[in-house]
Amino acid sequence: MVETSKEKEMSAEEKKEEASIMGPKVTEPQIVDVPTTEDGNVVDEEIAFANSDGGSIASIAPSVDGVSDAEGISIVEKLAAETEEVSEKKFLFPKIFVKEEELVDIQVEIIFNPSDGDIYSITQPGLLNTDILSTLDVVTYTYKFRPVSYDDMQKYRRQASAYDANRNELIVNRLQLRNFFLINHLRETDMVDENGQPFKLEIDEESNNLSLDSISKIFQTTPALMDVVMTLFERKLLLMFQVAQ
Repeated sequence: MVETSKEKEMSAEEKKEEASIMGPKVTEPQIVDVPTTEDGNVVDEEIAFANSDGGSIASIAPSVDGVSDAEGISIVEKLAAETEEVSEKKFLFPKIFVKEEELVDIQVEIIFNPSDGDIYSITQPGLLNTDILSTLDVVTYTYKFRPVSYDDMQKYRRQASAYDANRNELIVNRLQLRNFFLINHLRETDMVDENGQPFKLEIDEESNNLSLDSISKIFQTTPALMDVVMTLFERKLLLMFQVAQ
């Protein structure tokens, strides 16, 4: 395999950093021993088990009876009840088929102290009543994502899966899945820093994913911010699967 000129310019350290951020690009599950307690529970709560209906055959296809964004439903109904305007019905049927060009908007509402910039809350807009605030300020940022298709999801599950020989089943690392969603699908944001300077995302032309520089900067944000953003993104697209208890 011949390296491109761009690959040759990258140092060994840079390649190592890129691999650690992007995660392993595997086509087959890895075999690992997953740490468990004496009663058989998994130590890492961020690992989700994807069992087949039979329970003895490994599968990366999760068994899901149904998924819903309960908080999203509640907020939409609440806001509709508080306004006298009647929303125009533009769609008679749900948007089932994914269109690459239609970005998914995720908004987060941040309550902060204008005197020192300290953050007191990061939530989905409409969850808290910000009208009562007198000392603290509130700002809303939007994050635009490329939608996730079923084909994307299957690839990510396969790449984030590992076979646990002790339990004779495949596991899917949810932290790795979340990294795939963030790195491969985030496209735009109107987020700014404490000086009001815009944060512009850069997309790598070859991979069509976030550039290493953009990924590095995002990973430097306060932990709760991207946790909330990614949770809302997963809920909005109903990217959920059954987790073993």
